[in-house]
Amino acid sequence: MTRDKEVWKQMFQELMREVKPWHRWTLRPDKGLLPNVLKPGWMQYQQWTFARFQCSSCSRNWASAQVLVLFHMHWSEEKSRGQVKMRVFTQRCKKCPQPLFEDPEFTQENISRILKNLVFRIMKKCYRGRFQLTEEVPMIKDISLEGPHNSDNCEACLEGFCAGPKQVTSLPQSQTPRVYSICKVEEGVEPWASRKRVCSYTLQKHICRSVSIFCCCVILIVIVVIVARTAI
Repeated sequence: MTRDKEVWKQMFQELMREVKPWHRWTLRPDKGLLPNVLKPGWMQYQQWTFARFQCSSCSRNWASAQVLVLFHMHWSEEKSRGQVKMRVFTQRCKKCPQPLFEDPEFTQENISRILKNLVFRIMKKCYRGRFQLTEEVPMIKDISLEGPHNSDNCEACLEGFCAGPKQVTSLPQSQTPRVYSICKVEEGVEPWASRKRVCSYTLQKHICRSVSIFCCCVILIVIVVIVARTAI
């Protein structure tokens, strides 16, 4: 996380500027962050994702699909400013006698997906808006993993925050994963396809109303003519 924290910060700010360009949001790592231990006014979001590790002692590599990423979020409406604290839980090598906990290495694709899910959750919890994206974007793993999660060497599990089985999408390397975007649906910022459907529905509704009014007028004229002839 230390090596690529600037990538996380920059990508997060770019995503927030797309949806809230006039509000300032910051993201910073916090190793002391704990699940469900929140200060007043803060909210929590956590994801399990795929990442790779490398032991600094023996250079062994391994991958895990149950890497816990924890976020705590706070929004100040008065200052139009928000902040996010982030903790990525580490793992250690199971082969070394005295292994160190190593930071995970994420692909750019999964960093983007994690942060898009985070931004969607911020918009939902802090701004209470309606958005086109209604569920989390799944993470991508580039290899098939076998066997149970190594809880004895997982920082999250050792601290009592067991990752547990989570859905991680496995795709062939030749297949390009789909990256969803977060589109706001309120305040007239709807996607073009959605606006087109709404306009079409409104036009149809207007035509039906006009036809109904015309038919009522014709029926009323016929009734008046019949009543007039009867009176004569």
